[in-house]
Amino acid sequence: MHIFFPIPLLLLLISPTLTTATTLYFDSLPTPHGLAPLPSPYKNITFHRASIFDPLSPFLRNIITPHDHNCAVSAPNALIGSRDTEGGPGLTFSVADNGTFALQRFWVKPMNFPEGGDVTVRMFGYRGDATPGTAVDGDGDDGVVKWQVEFPAGYHVPFLVKMEEYSQNDWTGLRSVEIVADYGEQKLDWEVCLDDLVVEFEEEEEEEGGRGMGRMEGQILLADAR
Repeated sequence: MHIFFPIPLLLLLISPTLTTATTLYFDSLPTPHGLAPLPSPYKNITFHRASIFDPLSPFLRNIITPHDHNCAVSAPNALIGSRDTEGGPGLTFSVADNGTFALQRFWVKPMNFPEGGDVTVRMFGYRGDATPGTAVDGDGDDGVVKWQVEFPAGYHVPFLVKMEEYSQNDWTGLRSVEIVADYGEQKLDWEVCLDDLVVEFEEEEEEEGGRGMGRMEGQILLADAR
């Protein structure tokens, strides 16, 4: 329903929130050698320091271990990524047109790691002018929201991260998200795999006859939903 306010020479329109579910099939991307670059942007999402891989590919048989065969929660493909350099930005993603989005949930696990230590996977959501690679202790006032989960030694099962429920924080209005993983007391950079990444695009909608005051949101599942 549209509510119209009579203003001379102008109609001010308040539009309802629209939600459109869309599924992005990473699984349709070819991985002829088990690992392939991710198109950028891919379905309006730009990724950095991330690739697509098929954990069951015979080309990766002697590269990854059986502990990582479950990375693709929806087979056959998943995302894999890490920092380019020690201490640098981690795997990041953002809307290609510089819009904002909300992070809802995704599956994540560190790639196989030795029994001698744990892996901490940290997530940072950046708003406004905050940029990836700058959030070590930032939260709230500096435009950064964060959360982390620790994988104990011997734990090799993908974990479903439900951002708002687990972090008790608001992950909306984001410009970008960064994911980093550290292994052991030395905090060595570690690779992670991701699958079924769910976001909501946020966009101010303007319609003919007035200025749109509502927000249009769309949900995207970045993986195979089968």
